[in-house]
Amino acid sequence: MKSEQRKILFVLFLILAMGLVHLYINTQNIALKYKVTENKVGLNDLRSQNRLLGSQVARKEDLGQIERTAQTNLNMVYPTKITYLVVSKEATR
Repeated sequence: MKSEQRKILFVLFLILAMGLVHLYINTQNIALKYKVTENKVGLNDLRSQNRLLGSQVARKEDLGQIERTAQTNLNMVYPTKITYLVVSKEATR
């Protein structure tokens, strides 16, 4: 009789242990799914930010925009007359 009770207790303990392991595995699975979802949202945010930065870079590389900025903000102008001075080899000695 005592042996039979021990077997029953052992089986119940085994079932309880398997239930706890199952519960632990499911909890870890849910936590990992949450992290995956969180990472996907972060990835989408980074992709959106990357597109925004790419468009800003394209605007900054636009030669027309660079020229307008140079003329308006930096007061740069094209030279009106370019004069070249030719120096002979003898004059440099």
